[in-house]
Amino acid sequence: MASRRVPRYLERLTPVSEAIQIVASRVKPVEEAVEVPVWEAVGLVLAEDVRAPHDFPPRPRAAYDGYAIRSSDTPGRLRVVGEATIGKIDVKYRVEPGTAVYVSTGAYLPEGADTVIPEEAVRREGDYIVVEKEFPAGKNFDPVGAYVRKGQVLLPRGHVVTMLDVAGLLDVAVTRVKVYRPISVGIIATGTELFEPVDPVKAEQRILRGEVAETTAKLIEWAIDRYTPWAVVEERILLPDNVETIAWYLTRQMRHLDLVILTGGTGPSDVDPFYQLAEMLGGEVLFRGLFVKGGRPTSAMLLPGGPLVIALSGHPVSALHGFIRLVYHVLKHMGNVVRGVEPPLPAIAELAGDIRAKRPQPVKVKLYLEDGKLYAEPLPLERQHSSVTVSNCEADGLAIVENRQYQKGERVPVMIYREPETRGGEKREA
Repeated sequence: MASRRVPRYLERLTPVSEAIQIVASRVKPVEEAVEVPVWEAVGLVLAEDVRAPHDFPPRPRAAYDGYAIRSSDTPGRLRVVGEATIGKIDVKYRVEPGTAVYVSTGAYLPEGADTVIPEEAVRREGDYIVVEKEFPAGKNFDPVGAYVRKGQVLLPRGHVVTMLDVAGLLDVAVTRVKVYRPISVGIIATGTELFEPVDPVKAEQRILRGEVAETTAKLIEWAIDRYTPWAVVEERILLPDNVETIAWYLTRQMRHLDLVILTGGTGPSDVDPFYQLAEMLGGEVLFRGLFVKGGRPTSAMLLPGGPLVIALSGHPVSALHGFIRLVYHVLKHMGNVVRGVEPPLPAIAELAGDIRAKRPQPVKVKLYLEDGKLYAEPLPLERQHSSVTVSNCEADGLAIVENRQYQKGERVPVMIYREPETRGGEKREA
């Protein structure tokens, strides 16, 4: 349950499923909706079912390149009187006895025709075609309403529109859809030791002096852009560990947003903006720490009259784990999403080594394809630590595992960073 008391330390680690339910019970999904041209709806969430406005096709449509004819004229020698091409509904030719009209795939059939003969099934002789066998009526064209019937549900409410959806909808004359407004997000990277890299030479010098280039907030912004297109990062800013400054941004600059994500400064230490902000601003703490390894300090609170605030770890992979386990599902709830378009865990791989997990955690893995199967090979244990950020360069993805022992050969969900290596020619040892 959410608490008005601000836990100073991570007194209870909340299971992920419970944390998602807590947020869903306290945060309402967006309700505002607007009608937009369908080609502007990619990545947005449908606010109502999309129904076909017409029977489609509205007239019979050729399914092949060929000749529109009267079936009663076959077999026979027919005069070609013109052509009907795709994109024109007003065909000026009519198929009379003994005649044919050339049609391209998708073209509307001329009046009088009741069948289409594929181009390769006839012999052309100047302005005539020779049909050597009988063709029955109703062949090789799509009748009225063959694609969709008026009123048919094409896409359901809560569906995230893709470019393929747009192609399909426009093909049957759906040109407008009603969508929910995007979820507005702000990201605040916290840490006095952090800096925004601009100049490569100066950045190198600052890193060697002990400063840290900010990457975690950028990573979360990338994840939101990549996996939750119905949410828009309106602002991302880097702030020092100064609670008054962070509070000003939360209550002034970002108050109008739906969600603000804090990265860094979330652990049970003296530098703990989440704890201090909750006390200072009277935030309702929804949970304080997740039962996970890598992202354990992940917390959430509601500000009075303000946005939902989720605090993530300052370590990139730990923060990404928090996104995968929690933020992704919260944004689905807030956006009324029934099914995401491209979840961050799109693949299943077979483990090429053992994993022992005491809590749900991400495991950096190398990925490779062999004999048509995807394998995930865990990096050595010493390369898994959050502090060894450079090992991210060695990994091809993350295996997302639960709190148990995994044996080599088991299948696990993986988030893929890059195309797996292809290995072949050698048999794997049992």
